[in-house]
Amino acid sequence: MFQGTIPGPMRSIVRETASGWPSGPVYVPCCGNFTIERSVAGMGFALHSSDVSIYTSAVGRWLTWQPVGIQLREESRDELGWLAGSLDDGVGTVATLMLGTRFLASVGREGLWHERVVRSYREQWKAKHAETVERLSGSDIELASYEVEDVRSWLQKVPRDAPVCSFPPFYGGGYEKLYEPLEAHFTWDAPEYEPLSDDDVVSVLGAITDRPYWLTASNHSVPELHPYLRGVIKATPRAAPFYVYASEARTRIVAPRQPIEPVKVPRLREGDELVGPLRLSLLKPGQFNALRSRYLNPKIAPGAANLAVAVQDGGGRLLGVFAMAPSTFTQDEAYVLSDFAVAPTDYLRLSKLIVLAATSAEAQLLCQRAFSRRIRRVATTAFSNNPVSMKYRGLLRLHKRSPSNEDGWKFQLQYQGAMGQHTLAEALEMWAKRWGAPTTKTGV
Repeated sequence: MFQGTIPGPMRSIVRETASGWPSGPVYVPCCGNFTIERSVAGMGFALHSSDVSIYTSAVGRWLTWQPVGIQLREESRDELGWLAGSLDDGVGTVATLMLGTRFLASVGREGLWHERVVRSYREQWKAKHAETVERLSGSDIELASYEVEDVRSWLQKVPRDAPVCSFPPFYGGGYEKLYEPLEAHFTWDAPEYEPLSDDDVVSVLGAITDRPYWLTASNHSVPELHPYLRGVIKATPRAAPFYVYASEARTRIVAPRQPIEPVKVPRLREGDELVGPLRLSLLKPGQFNALRSRYLNPKIAPGAANLAVAVQDGGGRLLGVFAMAPSTFTQDEAYVLSDFAVAPTDYLRLSKLIVLAATSAEAQLLCQRAFSRRIRRVATTAFSNNPVSMKYRGLLRLHKRSPSNEDGWKFQLQYQGAMGQHTLAEALEMWAKRWGAPTTKTGV
Protein backbone atom coordinates (compact mmCIF):
# COMPACT_ATOMS: atom_id res chain seq x y z
CA MET A 1 0.00 0.00 0.00
CA PHE A 2 2.72 2.49 0.96
CA GLN A 3 5.53 3.11 -1.49
CA GLY A 4 8.95 2.06 -0.32
CA THR A 5 12.47 0.99 -1.22
CA ILE A 6 13.64 -0.27 2.19
CA PRO A 7 14.20 -4.06 2.11
CA GLY A 8 12.26 -6.35 4.43
CA PRO A 9 15.27 -7.38 6.56
CA MET A 10 15.74 -3.72 7.48
CA ARG A 11 12.33 -3.64 9.14
CA SER A 12 13.23 -6.65 11.28
CA ILE A 13 16.45 -4.95 12.39
CA VAL A 14 14.55 -1.77 13.28
CA ARG A 15 12.03 -3.66 15.41
CA GLU A 16 14.70 -5.73 17.12
CA THR A 17 16.81 -2.66 17.92
CA ALA A 18 13.82 -0.61 19.11
CA SER A 19 12.95 -3.31 21.63
CA GLY A 20 15.95 -2.13 23.66
CA TRP A 21 14.89 1.53 23.71
CA PRO A 22 13.13 3.15 26.68
CA SER A 23 9.36 3.43 26.38
CA GLY A 24 8.03 6.84 25.45
CA PRO A 25 8.45 9.07 22.41
CA VAL A 26 10.45 8.07 19.33
CA TYR A 27 11.28 10.65 16.66
CA VAL A 28 11.39 9.84 12.95
CA PRO A 29 12.68 12.61 10.67
CA CYS A 30 12.57 12.09 6.88
CA CYS A 31 9.87 9.49 7.50
CA GLY A 32 9.21 9.02 3.76
CA ASN A 33 6.83 6.08 3.37
CA PHE A 34 6.54 5.40 7.13
CA THR A 35 8.63 2.23 6.97
CA ILE A 36 10.02 2.84 10.44
CA GLU A 37 6.61 3.60 11.92
CA ARG A 38 5.21 0.39 10.42
CA SER A 39 8.17 -1.56 11.74
CA VAL A 40 7.62 -0.52 15.37
CA ALA A 41 3.82 -0.38 15.31
CA GLY A 42 2.29 -1.92 18.39
CA MET A 43 5.44 -1.58 20.55
CA GLY A 44 3.96 1.19 22.69
CA PHE A 45 6.04 4.12 21.39
CA ALA A 46 4.61 7.59 20.85
CA LEU A 47 5.76 8.21 17.28
CA HIS A 48 6.59 11.75 16.16
CA SER A 49 7.32 12.09 12.44
CA SER A 50 8.28 14.82 10.00
CA ASP A 51 8.97 15.26 6.30
CA VAL A 52 8.58 17.79 3.51
CA SER A 53 7.24 15.86 0.50
CA ILE A 54 3.67 16.22 -0.75
CA TYR A 55 3.07 12.47 -0.65
CA THR A 56 4.38 11.91 2.89
CA SER A 57 2.71 15.01 4.24
CA ALA A 58 -0.66 13.91 2.89
CA VAL A 59 -0.35 10.56 4.67
CA GLY A 60 1.13 12.07 7.84
CA ARG A 61 -1.56 14.69 8.21
CA TRP A 62 -4.29 12.13 7.65
CA LEU A 63 -2.76 9.81 10.28
CA THR A 64 -2.82 12.66 12.82
CA TRP A 65 -6.37 13.82 11.97
CA GLN A 66 -5.19 17.03 10.33
CA PRO A 67 -6.72 18.44 7.12
CA VAL A 68 -4.60 17.17 4.24
CA GLY A 69 -4.73 20.55 2.49
CA ILE A 70 -4.06 19.39 -1.09
CA GLN A 71 -6.08 20.51 -4.12
CA LEU A 72 -5.99 19.94 -7.85
CA ARG A 73 -4.21 22.75 -9.69
CA GLU A 74 -6.46 24.95 -11.80
CA GLU A 75 -4.35 24.38 -14.90
CA SER A 76 -4.77 20.61 -14.52
CA ARG A 77 -8.56 20.58 -14.37
CA ASP A 78 -9.04 20.09 -18.11
CA GLU A 79 -7.04 16.86 -18.07
CA LEU A 80 -7.71 15.65 -14.54
CA GLY A 81 -11.05 17.16 -13.52
CA TRP A 82 -12.35 13.64 -13.01
CA LEU A 83 -10.17 13.43 -9.87
CA ALA A 84 -11.78 16.42 -8.15
CA GLY A 85 -14.62 14.43 -6.62
CA SER A 86 -12.14 12.16 -4.85
CA LEU A 87 -10.39 14.99 -2.97
CA ASP A 88 -12.11 15.11 0.43
CA ASP A 89 -9.22 16.62 2.42
CA GLY A 90 -8.85 13.27 4.16
CA VAL A 91 -8.43 9.62 3.27
CA GLY A 92 -9.88 10.17 -0.21
CA THR A 93 -7.16 12.69 -1.00
CA VAL A 94 -4.48 10.35 0.33
CA ALA A 95 -5.82 7.52 -1.87
CA THR A 96 -5.83 9.85 -4.88
CA LEU A 97 -2.18 10.76 -4.39
CA MET A 98 -1.17 7.14 -3.86
CA LEU A 99 -2.82 6.09 -7.11
CA GLY A 100 -1.46 9.22 -8.78
CA THR A 101 2.11 8.06 -8.24
CA ARG A 102 1.33 5.21 -10.66
CA PHE A 103 -0.10 7.12 -13.62
CA LEU A 104 0.43 10.90 -13.37
CA ALA A 105 3.86 10.64 -15.00
CA SER A 106 2.02 9.61 -18.20
CA VAL A 107 -0.41 12.56 -18.23
CA GLY A 108 0.24 14.88 -21.17
CA ARG A 109 2.92 12.64 -22.69
CA GLU A 110 2.75 11.43 -26.27
CA GLY A 111 2.66 7.75 -27.15
CA LEU A 112 0.10 4.96 -27.13
CA TRP A 113 1.52 3.47 -23.94
CA HIS A 114 1.05 6.68 -21.91
CA GLU A 115 -2.40 7.25 -23.40
CA ARG A 116 -3.47 3.72 -22.45
CA VAL A 117 -2.19 4.08 -18.90
CA VAL A 118 -4.16 7.28 -18.28
CA ARG A 119 -7.29 5.95 -19.99
CA SER A 120 -7.15 2.75 -17.95
CA TYR A 121 -7.01 4.64 -14.65
CA ARG A 122 -9.77 7.01 -15.69
CA GLU A 123 -12.12 4.20 -16.71
CA GLN A 124 -11.45 2.20 -13.53
CA TRP A 125 -11.04 5.12 -11.18
CA LYS A 126 -14.09 4.65 -8.94
CA ALA A 127 -13.27 1.00 -8.22
CA LYS A 128 -9.53 1.59 -7.74
CA HIS A 129 -10.09 4.60 -5.51
CA ALA A 130 -12.68 2.85 -3.35
CA GLU A 131 -10.38 -0.16 -2.93
CA THR A 132 -7.46 2.06 -1.89
CA VAL A 133 -9.61 3.98 0.60
CA GLU A 134 -10.72 0.70 2.15
CA ARG A 135 -7.15 -0.56 2.50
CA LEU A 136 -5.98 2.73 4.00
CA SER A 137 -8.80 2.71 6.50
CA GLY A 138 -7.51 -0.61 7.83
CA SER A 139 -4.04 0.78 8.60
CA ASP A 140 -2.77 0.17 12.13
CA ILE A 141 -0.19 2.99 12.16
CA GLU A 142 -0.69 5.52 14.94
CA LEU A 143 1.26 8.79 15.09
CA ALA A 144 1.46 11.11 18.07
CA SER A 145 2.34 14.02 15.76
CA TYR A 146 3.39 14.88 12.24
CA GLU A 147 5.06 18.11 11.12
CA VAL A 148 5.92 19.42 7.68
CA GLU A 149 9.42 20.65 8.41
CA ASP A 150 12.95 20.37 7.11
CA VAL A 151 15.00 17.71 8.87
CA ARG A 152 17.79 20.14 9.72
CA SER A 153 15.60 22.43 11.81
CA TRP A 154 13.28 19.71 13.15
CA LEU A 155 16.15 17.73 14.67
CA GLN A 156 17.14 20.77 16.71
CA LYS A 157 13.79 20.55 18.56
CA VAL A 158 14.02 16.82 19.33
CA PRO A 159 14.87 16.05 23.00
CA ARG A 160 18.48 14.90 23.17
CA ASP A 161 17.67 11.83 25.28
CA ALA A 162 14.87 10.56 23.02
CA PRO A 163 15.51 7.80 20.46
CA VAL A 164 15.77 8.90 16.84
CA CYS A 165 15.41 6.55 13.89
CA SER A 166 15.66 7.75 10.31
CA PHE A 167 16.61 6.75 6.78
CA PRO A 168 17.51 10.10 5.20
CA PRO A 169 17.24 10.46 1.41
CA PHE A 170 20.10 8.50 -0.07
CA TYR A 171 20.71 10.92 -2.94
CA GLY A 172 20.55 14.69 -3.00
CA GLY A 173 17.34 15.87 -4.70
CA GLY A 174 15.81 12.39 -4.60
CA TYR A 175 12.44 13.45 -3.13
CA GLU A 176 12.00 16.28 -5.59
CA LYS A 177 12.42 14.00 -8.60
CA LEU A 178 10.26 11.21 -7.16
CA TYR A 179 7.22 13.39 -6.56
CA GLU A 180 7.49 15.74 -9.53
CA PRO A 181 4.27 14.41 -11.15
CA LEU A 182 2.30 15.06 -7.94
CA GLU A 183 3.68 18.57 -7.55
CA ALA A 184 2.89 19.29 -11.22
CA HIS A 185 -0.85 18.65 -10.77
CA PHE A 186 -1.60 19.41 -7.11
CA THR A 187 -1.14 22.49 -4.97
CA TRP A 188 -0.56 22.63 -1.23
CA ASP A 189 1.12 24.72 1.47
CA ALA A 190 4.55 23.39 0.55
CA PRO A 191 7.36 24.38 2.94
CA GLU A 192 10.36 26.35 1.78
CA TYR A 193 13.62 24.47 2.16
CA GLU A 194 16.87 23.77 0.38
CA PRO A 195 17.08 20.22 -1.01
CA LEU A 196 19.61 18.02 0.74
CA SER A 197 22.90 17.73 -1.08
CA ASP A 198 25.03 14.62 -0.67
CA ASP A 199 27.13 16.53 1.88
CA ASP A 200 23.95 17.50 3.75
CA VAL A 201 22.94 13.86 4.03
CA VAL A 202 26.20 13.11 5.84
CA SER A 203 25.72 16.06 8.21
CA VAL A 204 22.15 14.98 8.97
CA LEU A 205 23.47 11.53 9.85
CA GLY A 206 25.82 13.23 12.31
CA ALA A 207 22.94 15.12 13.96
CA ILE A 208 20.95 11.92 14.33
CA THR A 209 23.80 10.06 16.00
CA ASP A 210 24.51 12.73 18.62
CA ARG A 211 22.30 11.06 21.27
CA PRO A 212 22.20 7.85 23.36
CA TYR A 213 19.64 5.91 21.27
CA TRP A 214 19.58 6.03 17.51
CA LEU A 215 19.46 3.95 14.34
CA THR A 216 20.01 5.03 10.77
CA ALA A 217 20.92 3.54 7.44
CA SER A 218 22.35 4.65 4.13
CA ASN A 219 23.52 3.11 0.90
CA HIS A 220 26.66 5.20 1.35
CA SER A 221 29.37 3.80 3.57
CA VAL A 222 30.06 6.54 6.13
CA PRO A 223 33.64 6.23 7.44
CA GLU A 224 32.91 8.45 10.44
CA LEU A 225 30.23 6.01 11.61
CA HIS A 226 32.23 2.84 11.03
CA PRO A 227 32.54 2.07 14.79
CA TYR A 228 28.73 1.93 14.87
CA LEU A 229 28.25 -0.28 11.82
CA ARG A 230 25.76 -2.94 12.91
CA GLY A 231 24.79 -4.53 9.63
CA VAL A 232 25.12 -4.72 5.87
CA ILE A 233 22.04 -5.66 3.89
CA LYS A 234 22.07 -6.71 0.25
CA ALA A 235 18.57 -7.99 -0.42
CA THR A 236 19.12 -9.06 -4.05
CA PRO A 237 22.19 -9.59 -6.23
CA ARG A 238 21.52 -6.34 -8.11
CA ALA A 239 20.46 -4.24 -5.14
CA ALA A 240 22.69 -1.57 -3.67
CA PRO A 241 23.89 -2.48 -0.16
CA PHE A 242 22.40 -0.79 2.88
CA TYR A 243 24.73 0.09 5.74
CA VAL A 244 22.99 0.03 9.11
CA TYR A 245 24.41 2.13 11.95
CA ALA A 246 23.11 2.19 15.50
CA SER A 247 24.16 3.21 19.00
CA GLU A 248 23.47 -0.33 20.21
CA ALA A 249 22.30 -3.32 18.18
CA ARG A 250 23.20 -6.87 17.25
CA THR A 251 25.42 -7.19 14.19
CA ARG A 252 23.89 -8.60 11.03
CA ILE A 253 24.89 -9.51 7.51
CA VAL A 254 22.03 -10.09 5.08
CA ALA A 255 22.93 -11.54 1.69
CA PRO A 256 20.75 -12.87 -1.13
CA ARG A 257 20.05 -16.57 -1.13
CA GLN A 258 18.59 -18.29 -4.15
CA PRO A 259 16.67 -21.57 -4.05
CA ILE A 260 18.21 -24.41 -6.07
CA GLU A 261 16.44 -27.40 -7.58
CA PRO A 262 18.06 -30.27 -9.48
CA VAL A 263 17.70 -30.47 -13.27
CA LYS A 264 17.74 -34.14 -14.18
CA VAL A 265 17.56 -33.92 -17.99
CA PRO A 266 20.76 -34.95 -19.84
CA ARG A 267 22.95 -32.21 -21.34
CA LEU A 268 24.73 -32.00 -24.66
CA ARG A 269 28.37 -32.91 -24.08
CA GLU A 270 31.60 -33.24 -26.00
CA GLY A 271 31.30 -36.00 -28.59
CA ASP A 272 27.48 -35.67 -28.78
CA GLU A 273 25.87 -34.79 -32.09
CA LEU A 274 23.11 -32.17 -31.92
CA VAL A 275 19.95 -33.43 -33.63
CA GLY A 276 16.57 -31.89 -34.35
CA PRO A 277 13.89 -31.02 -33.78
CA LEU A 278 14.34 -28.33 -31.11
CA ARG A 279 11.82 -28.00 -28.32
CA LEU A 280 11.20 -25.58 -25.46
CA SER A 281 10.42 -26.57 -21.86
CA LEU A 282 9.49 -24.31 -18.95
CA LEU A 283 11.83 -24.25 -15.96
CA LYS A 284 10.97 -23.75 -12.31
CA PRO A 285 12.77 -20.82 -10.63
CA GLY A 286 15.02 -23.15 -8.65
CA GLN A 287 15.97 -25.09 -11.77
CA PHE A 288 16.81 -21.89 -13.61
CA ASN A 289 18.94 -20.72 -10.67
CA ALA A 290 20.86 -24.00 -10.68
CA LEU A 291 21.61 -23.85 -14.40
CA ARG A 292 22.45 -20.16 -14.30
CA SER A 293 24.92 -20.74 -11.47
CA ARG A 294 26.52 -23.55 -13.45
CA TYR A 295 26.89 -21.91 -16.87
CA LEU A 296 26.50 -18.12 -16.65
CA ASN A 297 29.54 -15.90 -16.21
CA PRO A 298 29.80 -15.33 -12.42
CA LYS A 299 30.66 -11.66 -12.96
CA ILE A 300 27.14 -11.03 -14.32
CA ALA A 301 24.66 -10.20 -11.57
CA PRO A 302 21.49 -12.29 -12.02
CA GLY A 303 17.98 -10.88 -12.14
CA ALA A 304 14.56 -12.32 -11.33
CA ALA A 305 12.95 -13.92 -14.39
CA ASN A 306 9.22 -14.02 -15.13
CA LEU A 307 9.75 -16.79 -17.68
CA ALA A 308 12.65 -19.27 -17.79
CA VAL A 309 12.88 -21.73 -20.68
CA ALA A 310 15.12 -24.68 -21.47
CA VAL A 311 16.12 -25.38 -25.08
CA GLN A 312 16.45 -29.12 -25.86
CA ASP A 313 17.37 -31.04 -28.99
CA GLY A 314 15.58 -34.02 -30.52
CA GLY A 315 17.33 -36.37 -28.12
CA GLY A 316 15.95 -34.50 -25.12
CA ARG A 317 19.37 -33.11 -24.22
CA LEU A 318 19.66 -29.65 -22.74
CA LEU A 319 21.34 -27.16 -25.09
CA GLY A 320 20.88 -23.97 -23.12
CA VAL A 321 18.48 -21.63 -21.34
CA PHE A 322 16.92 -18.23 -21.88
CA ALA A 323 14.94 -16.13 -19.39
CA MET A 324 12.55 -13.26 -20.13
CA ALA A 325 10.72 -10.46 -18.37
CA PRO A 326 8.24 -7.92 -19.77
CA SER A 327 9.91 -4.65 -20.71
CA THR A 328 9.24 -1.81 -18.30
CA PHE A 329 9.65 0.78 -21.07
CA THR A 330 8.06 -0.68 -24.20
CA GLN A 331 4.68 -2.39 -24.11
CA ASP A 332 5.26 -4.91 -26.92
CA GLU A 333 8.84 -5.81 -25.99
CA ALA A 334 10.30 -8.68 -23.95
CA TYR A 335 13.59 -8.20 -22.15
CA VAL A 336 16.06 -11.08 -22.31
CA LEU A 337 17.48 -11.24 -18.79
CA SER A 338 19.76 -14.16 -19.52
CA ASP A 339 20.66 -16.57 -22.29
CA PHE A 340 23.44 -19.13 -22.21
CA ALA A 341 24.47 -22.48 -23.67
CA VAL A 342 25.71 -25.57 -21.88
CA ALA A 343 29.43 -26.34 -22.01
CA PRO A 344 31.67 -27.96 -22.98
CA THR A 345 30.39 -29.23 -26.35
CA ASP A 346 31.73 -29.68 -29.87
CA TYR A 347 29.84 -26.58 -31.09
CA LEU A 348 31.74 -23.31 -30.79
CA ARG A 349 28.70 -21.11 -31.56
CA LEU A 350 26.01 -22.99 -29.67
CA SER A 351 25.05 -19.78 -27.87
CA LYS A 352 23.79 -18.34 -31.16
CA LEU A 353 21.30 -21.19 -31.42
CA ILE A 354 19.94 -20.25 -27.97
CA VAL A 355 19.45 -16.64 -29.14
CA LEU A 356 17.63 -17.89 -32.25
CA ALA A 357 15.41 -20.09 -30.10
CA ALA A 358 14.68 -17.18 -27.76
CA THR A 359 13.44 -15.06 -30.69
CA SER A 360 11.39 -17.83 -32.34
CA ALA A 361 7.64 -17.87 -32.88
CA GLU A 362 7.32 -20.58 -30.24
CA ALA A 363 9.18 -18.43 -27.68
CA GLN A 364 7.00 -15.47 -28.68
CA LEU A 365 3.88 -17.49 -27.85
CA LEU A 366 5.28 -18.45 -24.43
CA CYS A 367 6.04 -14.80 -23.66
CA GLN A 368 2.60 -13.61 -24.69
CA ARG A 369 0.94 -16.21 -22.49
CA ALA A 370 3.20 -15.41 -19.53
CA PHE A 371 3.01 -11.59 -19.82
CA SER A 372 -0.62 -11.28 -21.07
CA ARG A 373 0.37 -8.86 -23.79
CA ARG A 374 1.36 -8.83 -27.45
CA ILE A 375 5.12 -9.25 -27.87
CA ARG A 376 6.80 -8.25 -31.12
CA ARG A 377 10.38 -7.45 -30.13
CA VAL A 378 13.15 -8.41 -27.76
CA ALA A 379 15.86 -6.35 -26.11
CA THR A 380 18.85 -7.29 -24.01
CA THR A 381 22.03 -5.92 -22.46
CA ALA A 382 25.46 -7.43 -22.99
CA PHE A 383 28.55 -6.59 -20.93
CA SER A 384 31.77 -7.03 -22.83
CA ASN A 385 35.36 -5.92 -23.13
CA ASN A 386 34.84 -5.76 -26.91
CA PRO A 387 32.81 -3.10 -28.76
CA VAL A 388 30.40 -5.76 -30.09
CA SER A 389 29.03 -9.05 -28.76
CA MET A 390 29.89 -11.96 -31.03
CA LYS A 391 26.94 -13.90 -29.62
CA TYR A 392 24.38 -11.33 -30.83
CA ARG A 393 26.23 -10.13 -33.91
CA GLY A 394 24.19 -10.96 -37.01
CA LEU A 395 21.10 -11.84 -34.95
CA LEU A 396 20.16 -8.65 -33.09
CA ARG A 397 20.81 -4.99 -33.85
CA LEU A 398 23.25 -3.01 -31.71
CA HIS A 399 21.12 -0.12 -30.46
CA LYS A 400 23.51 1.60 -28.06
CA ARG A 401 27.08 1.28 -26.85
CA SER A 402 28.18 2.98 -23.63
CA PRO A 403 30.80 2.56 -20.90
CA SER A 404 29.93 -0.29 -18.56
CA ASN A 405 28.32 0.45 -15.20
CA GLU A 406 29.42 -2.98 -13.96
CA ASP A 407 32.90 -3.68 -12.67
CA GLY A 408 35.07 -5.89 -14.85
CA TRP A 409 33.67 -4.80 -18.22
CA LYS A 410 34.55 -2.00 -20.65
CA PHE A 411 31.29 -1.77 -22.58
CA GLN A 412 27.58 -2.00 -21.94
CA LEU A 413 25.86 -2.96 -25.19
CA GLN A 414 22.12 -2.60 -25.80
CA TYR A 415 20.69 -4.95 -28.44
CA GLN A 416 17.22 -5.11 -29.99
CA GLY A 417 15.52 -7.33 -32.53
CA ALA A 418 12.28 -8.71 -33.89
CA MET A 419 10.55 -11.71 -32.34
CA GLY A 420 8.56 -14.41 -34.06
CA GLN A 421 10.06 -14.06 -37.53
CA HIS A 422 11.16 -17.72 -37.64
CA THR A 423 10.16 -21.06 -36.14
CA LEU A 424 12.35 -23.37 -34.08
CA ALA A 425 12.80 -25.58 -37.14
CA GLU A 426 13.95 -22.59 -39.21
CA ALA A 427 16.22 -21.47 -36.35
CA LEU A 428 17.99 -24.83 -36.32
CA GLU A 429 18.35 -24.85 -40.10
CA MET A 430 19.78 -21.32 -40.13
CA TRP A 431 22.20 -22.05 -37.33
CA ALA A 432 23.35 -25.36 -38.85
CA LYS A 433 24.21 -23.68 -42.17
CA ARG A 434 26.16 -20.75 -40.70
CA TRP A 435 27.56 -21.81 -37.33
CA GLY A 436 26.68 -25.45 -36.70
CA ALA A 437 29.80 -27.25 -37.94
CA PRO A 438 31.27 -29.29 -35.07
CA THR A 439 34.80 -28.52 -33.96
CA THR A 440 37.30 -30.25 -31.76
CA LYS A 441 37.57 -27.01 -29.73
CA THR A 442 35.34 -26.68 -26.72
CA GLY A 443 33.33 -23.60 -25.98
CA VAL A 444 29.99 -22.02 -26.32
